[in-house]
Amino acid sequence: MIEAIDSLNPFIGVNDNAYIFYGLVYDYLTAVDQDMKIKPNLATSWNIVPLSDPAMASSGEPFGSVWQYNLTQNAKWHDGEQFDADDVVFTINYQIGPNYDSIWAYQPYTRFIRSVEKLGDYTVRIHFKDIAGNPAPCPFGDALMMPMMPEHIWSKFTPYNAAFTENNYWPIGTGPFMCSASTEAEFIAGDMLILDRNPDYHGEADYGKKVNFDRIILKFYLEAAGMLVDIQKGAVDLAGLNAPNYQNLLDWLQKNPTDAIGHYAGLSCTGFSVELLVNNKASAPGQNTLRLDPEVRKAMAHSIDKGKIRDSIYAGYAQIGSTIIAPIYGDFYWTPNATEVYDFNITKANEILDAAGYVWDGNHKWRLAGPGNAYASEGTQLKFKITAEQELIEDRDTVNYLAEEWQDIGIEVVPDFVNTIQWGTTVYGGAYELAMTYWSGDPDPNYLLFIQTRWAIGGWSENLYSNPDYDNNYTASEEAVNHQERLGYIQNCSRMSYRDASFIVTVYPYGCYAWREDHFSGWGDLAAHPGRSLSSFWTANDLWFDLVPLEHRGTDMTYVYVGVAIAIVAVGAIILFMRMRGDKEDEVRLP
Repeated sequence: MIEAIDSLNPFIGVNDNAYIFYGLVYDYLTAVDQDMKIKPNLATSWNIVPLSDPAMASSGEPFGSVWQYNLTQNAKWHDGEQFDADDVVFTINYQIGPNYDSIWAYQPYTRFIRSVEKLGDYTVRIHFKDIAGNPAPCPFGDALMMPMMPEHIWSKFTPYNAAFTENNYWPIGTGPFMCSASTEAEFIAGDMLILDRNPDYHGEADYGKKVNFDRIILKFYLEAAGMLVDIQKGAVDLAGLNAPNYQNLLDWLQKNPTDAIGHYAGLSCTGFSVELLVNNKASAPGQNTLRLDPEVRKAMAHSIDKGKIRDSIYAGYAQIGSTIIAPIYGDFYWTPNATEVYDFNITKANEILDAAGYVWDGNHKWRLAGPGNAYASEGTQLKFKITAEQELIEDRDTVNYLAEEWQDIGIEVVPDFVNTIQWGTTVYGGAYELAMTYWSGDPDPNYLLFIQTRWAIGGWSENLYSNPDYDNNYTASEEAVNHQERLGYIQNCSRMSYRDASFIVTVYPYGCYAWREDHFSGWGDLAAHPGRSLSSFWTANDLWFDLVPLEHRGTDMTYVYVGVAIAIVAVGAIILFMRMRGDKEDEVRLP
């Protein structure tokens, strides 16, 4: 992937690459299997506490609001300390109640946790609530995708320190792979991270799951093309390629058909999507408030040829996007009908702007606000800056495409290509007009739906969107245990977000992977089992337990080299970005 790991601290890191790292080192209560179903991890079993339970009868809590988790007794932290219920209770209490605003990395889950209690050394119960704080059912109690943290280490830090300043240079988890005293130097150097197999991993005793090799090396590249060369010559075992280099690989394999490289491209198991953001916050000085006009946003949506973006920018390795809930989510996925769709239609876009009173200038080149415009003074030009990460080639190309395409509707685009640090400062601080972004989620839609609620403003929200109808349907979806009832609320959220066009999903890029079949066996079928891909970062990925080194490698120590391409040139920038992430408004104060 073409981004650096931004932090070794799972309370701070935000990009997909960092979450892959966390999924190797840490464990969650539950994990995700190769078919995207929830499976045991630190919790060997779980259940909704029945109303017949004496505690439920006395508390008056509704069915579905209290979940019990029975924990493994075989897990140890990488420093040898025993894992138990105290660690789970600590991890959750660390992030709820008065600490909720300090630690927002896992707010889509912790927002709905009222309390946690220890029933025994290896049994806990979590009590869930609604947005208002009242006991309420939780439909995703089996999918709390957040790492369990060692109390004996993290209790030394305040929640504020954990979320703002702690580097976590020697991460200690219970996962199948371990960091070392060298991790700090490796991370700062930026070339690779070396993770050793955890010899005491509880998965073998609990589930018969054992890692059959000694080490994973996460190898970082300044150029994605370099990773392509290394997978071709066998210097790496597994690579996550971008679309152009994946196509280059296929072209190369046509000329080298006997080379033992497996490959797959398809929708990412994380629901990966790419969006154009429209900042919904009242404008800062110098910003163009015409973006707040719904008719302008509708015209923008009708002026994006998503098919062209898919075919030209992503080389066909993507699907046309509609909402943040991608097709990988099955029946939760919503698509607009013929009367709702923002199809690519320049004529219609111009008609919308004409009807909204936007007039052409004297040269018939750019549009201006007409008299009586509710969002800006008469004569204000439809001119917007689009901020994008310069490291993400596809985002850069999309902005350049929009700058050309939108001339046909009289909207001028000013590209604003910045590095990853500046992008975070600008977007998370709300100091932008339009911006490119991407999102990934977990197997339950809750996480991705949360980021468009008003409760995510000041946390995960990037476009500062707020719609009371969306919020009402979201909260209803988080209390509906019945699948069909919940499905209706979730699809309502998708419909409203799509209609408001302040979060315009362009495409769902494919995950593009390549691996050496002459180095390891056990890669499996990614098309049939998407949870086996490199992107499956929800701990205990089945892939890592099925890989078996082939004998011809002829060495006592076997390794997996994972190619992870980055485009960060300055290591100092990585160090700067991994720091304070708290309230997003704080980002604008970074140097």
